[in-house]
Amino acid sequence: MTGAAAVVGVLSSLCASAALWWWFSFREVLPLEREARRLQAELGDLRKFAAEALDIDAAVRRPGHALEEAASRLLGALHRRQPELSFAAFARGPDGSATLLAHRGGPWARLELSSFRFDAGLLSGAAASGRSSWKLGDAARGPEDALTRALALHGCCAATSGGWADERGAGVVIAARSGPEDWDEALLWRLEFAVAALRSAAGLAAGLSDLSTSREKLQGGLSAAMEELNAAQDRLIKKSKEIKTLHDVAGALSSRAAQAPSTLAAIVSIVARALEADLVAFLILDEGTGELVTQSGAFGLEGEEQLYRLALTDERSSSVRVFKTRRLFTTGDAQDDPQVIAHYAKMWKVHSLMVVPLVLEDRCIGVMRVGSKRKDAFSDEQTALVTVIAEEAAIIVETAILNRRLAKTAEQLATLNRMKDEFVSTVSHEFKTPLTTISGFLTVMLEGDTGPLNQQQMKFLAIAKAASKRLSGLVSDLLDLSRLEGGAKMELGPLDLGRLMLESVENHQPAAADAGKTLSSETPGALPQALGDERWLHLVLDNLVSNAIKFTHPGGRVRVRVQDKGEFVMVSVSDDGIGIPPEDREKVFERFYRAGNRSQVNAPGTGLGLAIAREVVDKHGGKIWLESELGKGTTFHFVVPAAGRDREAAS
Repeated sequence: MTGAAAVVGVLSSLCASAALWWWFSFREVLPLEREARRLQAELGDLRKFAAEALDIDAAVRRPGHALEEAASRLLGALHRRQPELSFAAFARGPDGSATLLAHRGGPWARLELSSFRFDAGLLSGAAASGRSSWKLGDAARGPEDALTRALALHGCCAATSGGWADERGAGVVIAARSGPEDWDEALLWRLEFAVAALRSAAGLAAGLSDLSTSREKLQGGLSAAMEELNAAQDRLIKKSKEIKTLHDVAGALSSRAAQAPSTLAAIVSIVARALEADLVAFLILDEGTGELVTQSGAFGLEGEEQLYRLALTDERSSSVRVFKTRRLFTTGDAQDDPQVIAHYAKMWKVHSLMVVPLVLEDRCIGVMRVGSKRKDAFSDEQTALVTVIAEEAAIIVETAILNRRLAKTAEQLATLNRMKDEFVSTVSHEFKTPLTTISGFLTVMLEGDTGPLNQQQMKFLAIAKAASKRLSGLVSDLLDLSRLEGGAKMELGPLDLGRLMLESVENHQPAAADAGKTLSSETPGALPQALGDERWLHLVLDNLVSNAIKFTHPGGRVRVRVQDKGEFVMVSVSDDGIGIPPEDREKVFERFYRAGNRSQVNAPGTGLGLAIAREVVDKHGGKIWLESELGKGTTFHFVVPAAGRDREAAS
């Protein structure tokens, strides 16, 4: 009996333990497991929401519409998750008015938006405080705010909002509902995420729009200058083929080019010698003052007489009449001819005078004056010769004017380009400082130095840190490109390109592994040292390896090789990814250009990496090129000079 009692006691204890264990499991473990699954589902939804909402490539492609597109994507992602709610995003206009960026669901399309403003009421409060919720029709709020009254009038009973305000602008994202249910937590954090993303998109869109405007101005000025130069060259070629005499004049000009102070002075010298003239001068129209102005280098004029100017209103002057009528004028005795201002003829001591118009197509740009102290000095043949030379001179004068304009345009373009570089550098530095601060504070918070964080807060901060890192990469690329285009010099020296390759491969191994891709390297046993700048060549390798990983499907391979090519060392980065379409291969090295098939792998990026790589390799005296087959992969090669064998031994 004693033994049976003992067995019963043991069984009772076991039953009690089992019951306690099951009770504990149902009471403690199962709720924790359910909470873990719920949090995991929230994390998945957050990632999906971020992927749907964020697209920095769209901002780069269309900077003028980046804010509206970002708002449309964000509200679309919100409405797909909670279609029973209506959403709208507003931005503050320069005059304090509210601009509707996008909306989804609800009555927004039917509202009178012109009455909504940011300088007072709920929009102002939401932008200033960052978050607010209210019941529509509330007597304490409704009568003072057009937005509240409009929403209540269209059947909404409650709304919540998030917003921001800074020196560049302000915005608000609003969610409204018609039912009595409460706001769930998922909506609130999605709303916070939408506000943060829209604020970043507003800043980025403003910067990109400024850069795009500067670039368009530079390109427009250069195109106009080139068209003007091409037109002048075409006119010169046409005239030179039509008139045989122009060849003789051109030959004479070439023989005196080194002695003559200018092209016009050379023509003046030729005419004076050929006609035994005592006065030869060009008077060119000054469009600013409406006067004919004597050009420098005139033959027979000295001192202040070279500053001789004739107003086009003074029709007593033969030069003015010839300019207006475009007809040749000659006289055998200018000092006794009523069609000539005798004062100037006597001052120059000339009797015979010939005035020839300088006509270019349908315009008269000035006159050519030829005088002699002898009476009746010029024959009809000499007049014909001067007429032919004047036709050539018109083209040369026009070319000289165009050259001056081109020189001024080139100077303006250089100034604009310098301003663009300074702007890019300044803006990039201005971005860099707050980004560094943001990233630093996010790191401190993620490490728990500011206090304990719950799992949801950790997720938000991790997403924000990743976004700041990506934006920091864009700023770094802009700074690097600005330095290169600004004439950054390479600090060349012997270096081990194989070691740089191994370091780059090692740095990218975690990214490749996370993406399910294989990254390997290959280097021969003996490799000469390269002559280059270690920092910049490291950047080229990183850009090429990163691109290869991004444009390769999961399960693909990326291989990096360094080879001895005699006077050069060659690096090759190969992948078996999507390849580059033939129409894109000549453009991939251009700034901000991205291949048309990049959506196959959803590859992020700015389109600056290959442009930077080409600039760096060019400054090393090397060459970069690619080989690609669509759907099978791409290989980028670049070569840089090898260091001399004697330097290699000394090192």
